[in-house]
Amino acid sequence: MARSLFCLLPLVLLAPLAGPARAQDCSNPSQMGLDECAAATYRKTDARLNAVYGRIVARLAGNADTKAKLVKAQKAWIGFRDAECAFRASGVEGGSIYPMTVALCLDAVTRTRVGELETLLACQEGDTSCPVPPAN
Repeated sequence: MARSLFCLLPLVLLAPLAGPARAQDCSNPSQMGLDECAAATYRKTDARLNAVYGRIVARLAGNADTKAKLVKAQKAWIGFRDAECAFRASGVEGGSIYPMTVALCLDAVTRTRVGELETLLACQEGDTSCPVPPAN
């Protein structure tokens, strides 16, 4: 019974990955298959992050100082992301579930960052807390 529950744990952890926005073939129930599925999902989210980041950089093309601050903030965020996920996965470090746990964390933290950056692309005229100019 306990073995059956342990085998279901990775599937429960991957359940939030299901859905149309993250269509990934996760039919291989081995740990390696689950690791690959979680990593592929994270890579898609990371590509989305890079696209949004690139759009912001393009809008800041005429403002080198603000662009430099964005680059500095993004580098700091990457350090935070990596440290946060190392912390969150530390309970399973050395175990076979560790790569999947890290990938799931990287995906979740990166999705949050994508949302934050997308908000900057939709600022209203006059929003003094938004350094990104509106699209032309």
